[in-house]
Amino acid sequence: MRFAEEDWTVTPGAWLEPAGDEAPSRFECGRPGCVTSSCHPALAHWDSDATTDPAQVEEWWQDAPYSLLLATGHGIEVIEVPALLGARAVCGPVTGPGRPSVTGALRGPVAVTPQDRWMFFVRTEGEAARLCPELSSREDVLCHATDSWVPLPPTRLRSGPVRWEVSPDDVGWRLPTSDQAQQALLAAMVALDASLLDSRHSRTITPAPPAPAATVYPMTLRRSARSTTDASMEVLRRAA
Repeated sequence: MRFAEEDWTVTPGAWLEPAGDEAPSRFECGRPGCVTSSCHPALAHWDSDATTDPAQVEEWWQDAPYSLLLATGHGIEVIEVPALLGARAVCGPVTGPGRPSVTGALRGPVAVTPQDRWMFFVRTEGEAARLCPELSSREDVLCHATDSWVPLPPTRLRSGPVRWEVSPDDVGWRLPTSDQAQQALLAAMVALDASLLDSRHSRTITPAPPAPAATVYPMTLRRSARSTTDASMEVLRRAA
């Protein structure tokens, strides 16, 4: 209901049923004949039925322990990135082992999935936002716009719950624009590339110690018994 009050368009999702004695864990949506076993919208027309009406939300969640999904493309979109890029954009450069800086280049709600995917929530004005070429060319960056959805905290997936890295309360429920978020992600991507390049240049190759000089031992000349006899016979012939 709080999301709906803040104009986040939500829709119920299938909830995770724990594994039984003979059945593995699966997502149950309540629709007869549904064979989808992963997280998915619980309503057949989930995008058109998604709402910001708190009364409708209250009615839905009285019926079942639904997961909480955001229907993207209704004024809010989500840019999903890998953890390293997301953490750099949010936390800024690392100041020590395990100690990120207090503030990064971007302030806005950010959620993290159990698979360590970082989701940046952005507001759209008018047409759906498009990713810039530098981000759209990366296979590990996704943009959830119209006809898409993302799980919101505290939705539980098989490997754990979705959590807030930066909760909406932390930023007063203010969302950056898509351009602002993309600029922060681009700056983070450039910084990461520069850090990688610097680390490669700073590596020094330690030369292997020189091999010790080989010790040469003189070979001892050995005469065979036959060679000694032949020499003696030659001496006798010359004497004769």
